[in-house]
Parts: sequence; C-alpha cells; structure tokens
Amino acid sequence: MILGIESTAHTFGVGMFSNKVISNEWDMYRPKTGGIHPREAANHHVEVAKEVVKKAMLKKPKAIAYSCGPGIGPCLKVGTIISRYLSNKYQIPLVPVNHGVAHMEVGLWSTKAKDPVCVYASGGNTQIIARDKTWKIYGETLDIALGNALDKLARDLGIAHPGGPSIEKLAKKGEFIDMPYTVKGMDLSYSGIMTHARRLLKTHKPEDVARGFQEHAFAMLVEVTERALAHTEKGEVLLVGGVAKNKRLIEMYKIMCEERGAKFFVVPDELAGDNGAMIAYNGKISLKKGFSIKPEDADYFQNLRVDTDLEKLFRL
Repeated sequence: MILGIESTAHTFGVGMFSNKVISNEWDMYRPKTGGIHPREAANHHVEVAKEVVKKAMLKKPKAIAYSCGPGIGPCLKVGTIISRYLSNKYQIPLVPVNHGVAHMEVGLWSTKAKDPVCVYASGGNTQIIARDKTWKIYGETLDIALGNALDKLARDLGIAHPGGPSIEKLAKKGEFIDMPYTVKGMDLSYSGIMTHARRLLKTHKPEDVARGFQEHAFAMLVEVTERALAHTEKGEVLLVGGVAKNKRLIEMYKIMCEERGAKFFVVPDELAGDNGAMIAYNGKISLKKGFSIKPEDADYFQNLRVDTDLEKLFRL
C-alpha cells in the first residue's frame, strides 16, 4: 500500500496504490488570469494539502512516493516537504518518482500495452519515448509543449486555464485553415504555429483558428510518432499525459496506427492528467527494486528528464 503525492504543476494530487488504485484525490489551482503563477500555485498546494491527503489516505501506507520532477520549482518543493514529513511521521520509506516515467508506467499498467512507442503529451511536456533497456527519448518539442500551446491560444481567446478542453470544443465548430507545419526529423516546434495563430485571430473566426491550429499541431505529433514506429520497429503506440483526453488526437492516432498495422492504446481519462495514483504505482515499482531514500535526502529537480537514472542521481 503506497501513498503517492503529485505536485509538479497546477494539480496537488494524492493517491494510494496496492494491486490496484485504492484512492485518487486531487485539487487543481485555477488562476484568475493568465497561466500558472508559480508562487500562487504553490500556495494553493499548501492550502489544500491537508484535506487532499486526508481524503486519499484510507489506510496507513507502507511507503510514501513523491514526484521529484520535472515541474515548477515552488510546487515541487511543497510536495517534497509534505512527503518528507509523512515519511518521518510514519517511519516508512520515501521513494522519489520521475513524473514523466510515472505517466508512462501507469499507462502500461492500465492498458496492458507491452512494448510501445510512448507519446507523452501534457502542459509542460511533448516527447516521443520508447524503452531500449532504459527509457529513451526519440523526439520532442524544441520549444513549448503541446498542452502549453493550447493553453496559450485559449488565453488569447479569453478562455480560463486550463484551456485545452475548450479549444477542442471550439475546433469542432470551425473550418480548416492552413498554418505553418514544423517538423525537424524526430523533433517538432510549436512556437511558429503559435505566433501565426495569434495573428490570424485578428482576421479569422476563433473557431477556424482553433480548428486549424489543432489539426496542424496534432498532425505534427502523429508524424514524428510514425517515424519513431518505423525506426524502433515496434508495433504499439501508447498515448499518455493530459492531452491524451483529446478525442480528435485519439482519432488521428487510431487512423495512423490502423494504416501501419500497429496497436493503439490510450491511458484512461482518470489517469491521464497529473495524479497521485500514478506516483504511488511508480513508487511501488521502485520499492520492489529496492530503491528508496532517507527523508533528509529528499530533493526535487525542475528539469528532470525521463531518461535520468534516479538511483544514480540520488547517490551523487
């Protein structure tokens, strides 16, 4: 029975995992204007932490797992301090978890995918990843992440954060318009299409801009995924992260995988966004391998990569 704490960005989540998800509670910071304000988000996490932990901790855990990165510094700090406190209070092991790896591992567990090319698409991350002895990044965004780009476009339209779901609804009403398409080998870039979309808002209907932006941005991601499939010679694609809830993106991946003869999997909605259950599950994996740390050694890393060896990092 592992308790997982997630605090990398706008969501403070706590979940418990044994041989299944026992609990998965969360509270999301919603800024009044603009995107995520780091200090405000961290203050939100401090304010809601006690109640969220109380709801999620249905039994005394055998260990505490926490997301040690990547993420927003002040938010990560809150989760680290709370996890350290709980580990000391109950005198149980503390397990640092790579947030990105947790998304993929819970996707593997929940879908039964065996050896996929993973598409990790969220507010702060857009990467094409596969396992080759260890997790390896084959392609990624060179600038802003897909989820962040959708949120930025939403803000330009006066839509509150998070804006991705609203852009998805708006795009269904629009007509397709042409936009820049930037793929560089296995990598992609969203800054150019983002700038172009903002300019088009002055002369085009919002729903048309939303439709054009979404179609191009998703097509770029599907293209580099298909290239990774060919390169790795794998036969599965697994979509994880908050953007995995987007039905149009799922539809495009289904079409591509069907044409290639590959199997397509997508993480369930309740485990797609940032959540504590995925941290607890990944903590259980690490604990089985014998990896845990002392509470006083707890730390966080804003720019942590999914291909980083956490055991080695904490030994340094």
